[in-house]
Amino acid sequence: MKKQIHILTAAVLSALATTSAQAIQFDGFMTAGATQIVSIDDKDKGNIYLGGLGDRGISEDLTFEKDTRFGLQISSDVSDNMSVVAQILGRGDQGNFNAIIEWAYVDYQFHETTSVHVGKIKQPMYLVNDYVEVGYAYPWIRPPSEVYYIHNPINSVNGIELLLQLPVGPGTLSFQPYLGSNRDDIANAQGAYFEAENIYGIDVKYAGRGYTAHAAGFKCDVKTTGGFTMVNTIAGDIAVDLNGEGVCKVMAAGFNLDMANIVVYAEWTKRTTTEDLSRAFGDTEGYYATIGYRFGKFMPHITYAAMEGTASTVTPGAVEVTAAGPFPGQPPAGTTFNFPIQIQTSITAGLRYEVNDSAALKIEYMVVDIETDAAELADANQNINYGLFNTDFTKNGGPGSSVGIMSVALDVIF
Repeated sequence: MKKQIHILTAAVLSALATTSAQAIQFDGFMTAGATQIVSIDDKDKGNIYLGGLGDRGISEDLTFEKDTRFGLQISSDVSDNMSVVAQILGRGDQGNFNAIIEWAYVDYQFHETTSVHVGKIKQPMYLVNDYVEVGYAYPWIRPPSEVYYIHNPINSVNGIELLLQLPVGPGTLSFQPYLGSNRDDIANAQGAYFEAENIYGIDVKYAGRGYTAHAAGFKCDVKTTGGFTMVNTIAGDIAVDLNGEGVCKVMAAGFNLDMANIVVYAEWTKRTTTEDLSRAFGDTEGYYATIGYRFGKFMPHITYAAMEGTASTVTPGAVEVTAAGPFPGQPPAGTTFNFPIQIQTSITAGLRYEVNDSAALKIEYMVVDIETDAAELADANQNINYGLFNTDFTKNGGPGSSVGIMSVALDVIF
C-alpha cells in the first residue's frame, strides 16, 4: 500500500521521470461508493448532509452519487526537462457526473531540486490536497469535511507555482510558493459566486520515511456577487444579499505518521475575512485527529473532527426576515441575522480492508452533532445553526440531535 501511494502521489505532483520523450502515460483511479443516513429523529427527517461543496449530499435514501467518482491523469514529456500533466475527473455532483479538467499544467524542471508549474494547479493547502480525489491514498472514504472543502472553497488556482525540494537530514524539505486567481460558487448560496484575485501563498513541508509535517497559508482579494430570496412558509420571505468584497486569509498545519502499523493524521485550519466579505464566508476554524492500526490486511480507525466560527456582524446585506418567526431564536420581523457559519462535531469509526495492491474496501459509520445551545450560537453571532446540513435555508435550522451516516466504498487505482 505504501509503495502504491508513494507512486501515485508523485504522479500527481509532477510528470513521471520514466516517461520517454513525447510518450503519453495514463494513470487512473476510481471510487464506487454508497452512503445513507441510517439514524435520525423523526422531527429531523428531510435534512441532507453535504460534507462537500457542490455535491448532492447524503439523505435517508441510499445514494451512489455522493462518493462515486472516476479520474484519469494524463502526462507526457515534451522534452528532457519539460512535461505536461492533466487530470480529468467525473463525480456525482450537481453536474451529474459531468467530466471536468481538475487541473492541467506545464512542469519545467530547472534543476533536480527545482521546478515550476504553470497553468491550472492544485492548491497546496492540506495533507492530502494533491490527491484528495484518490480515495485509495488515505484511510477514510472521504477526508474529514470539517477541514476539507469548507474553509477553503478553492481547490485549484489558475497561476504559477515553484517547487523547491531539498534533502535535509533523513527527509526532504520542500517549499511551494504560488500565485494566481480563481472563481467558484459560494457554498449554500444558490448561485451566488466569488472571484478570488491576487492569490499568493506557500506550503512548507518536511517528509521522511513514514511521516510528513507541513504548514501552509495564503491570502487573496475576494469579490462576492449575487444573493437570493428564501421562501419560508413559517418564517416568511428571507432576502440574502451577498454582494461585497474584502480580504481572505487561510492558514493550515498538519502531520501524518505511518509507522510500525500505526497510522495517525491530524490537521488544523483557520479562515479569517474582512467585515464585508464575512457576510458570505465568516471566520471559521476546524480540526480533526485520526488514529488507526493495521492488523494484516485490516485497518480499523477512528476520527474526531470539529468546526466552529463567528458569523458576520455587518448589518448591510445580512439576512432580513420579513415576517415574525414563531420558533425559538427567530428574530422578530424587520430585524436581521447573519449568513450562518457551520458549528458541529463528528466521530467516525471506519474499517479499511486491502483487497489487493491496487484496491481497498472501506466501511464507515459517522455520528454528526451540530451545536444547538442558544448561548453558544449567540457567541457566534447567529441564531440558527445548520452545521454541514442542507443546500438552502428553507429549514429552521439543522437536526436537533445526533445523525448517523453509514458509508461503504471500493477504491481502485490503475
